[in-house]
Amino acid sequence: MTPQPPASTTRALRTACAVLCGLLTGLFFAAWLGLTWLQDHLLSPSGFQDTAHSVVTDTQFQTELVGTLLDRASFGLLDDYQTGLGPVDRTLENVRERAVGAAESFATAPEQREMWTQVLVQTHAANVPLSPEMGEAPENLIVNVHPVGATIDQRVRDAIGIDPALSTQELTVTVPGARTGPAIDVIVWIAQWRFVLPWLAGALGIATLLLAPRRWLAVAGLGLAGLVLTAALLIAALVAAQSLISASTIEPVANLVVLEIVGLLRESFVARCVTGMIWAAVLVLVGVTGAVVRRHAVAYH
Repeated sequence: MTPQPPASTTRALRTACAVLCGLLTGLFFAAWLGLTWLQDHLLSPSGFQDTAHSVVTDTQFQTELVGTLLDRASFGLLDDYQTGLGPVDRTLENVRERAVGAAESFATAPEQREMWTQVLVQTHAANVPLSPEMGEAPENLIVNVHPVGATIDQRVRDAIGIDPALSTQELTVTVPGARTGPAIDVIVWIAQWRFVLPWLAGALGIATLLLAPRRWLAVAGLGLAGLVLTAALLIAALVAAQSLISASTIEPVANLVVLEIVGLLRESFVARCVTGMIWAAVLVLVGVTGAVVRRHAVAYH
């Protein structure tokens, strides 16, 4: 007859399995929370536009970006050209100032909202493949402000009859050292499986409750695992966002766009994670309350 393992060994093994299942449940919960947010607000073109919609209405951001773009652009003969003849130089400078003023006022007008939307659309398209089959993302972040240049060209031509030719210049700005491509490729691939994660988390959560010697404490443990791992995900995302912002400081135009968009996405992601952490904390509270009530009930009887 095969000897049975001691009851204490069996209990310890079940407890270890319950702890492992509980940790995996928290991990899958945090992963599902993050991946669904990524799909809704970053991977989906429409979701990205909805999240970053305030970019197309923030006139302060628009003015700063247009001014920075014009500072780095070349205006041909109008660009720091000195003839040595006072009246001619003053005329050239006045023409340049009129060109810059016309460009800034036109590009930040409310009716140019479609232009700013195209900046978002083209920047998203340049960085995020909709599926792994569509190829890999570029290694470094690309910011495409070409629609702004094309619109400014048209306005300046209409206003003063001179073509600044901004749209012929390099208005697709790469952020060197950002290294966003590998991360985006991994996220796009993993996001395909986001629908499976809640089922896995649910199955492992049930297994945790069945294996754990104390069910209410297991409930609290599940909530604690979700709380801690979601907090870890949030911290990792904030660190990654700050690294991206730091990398973009090399290029002023890209830095303005990255600061604005990352700020909006960060705010949305923090809100999603905090909501998940609140529900996890509620589960911890329910589990602890249930364990305390049960203990008092057993002691009473």
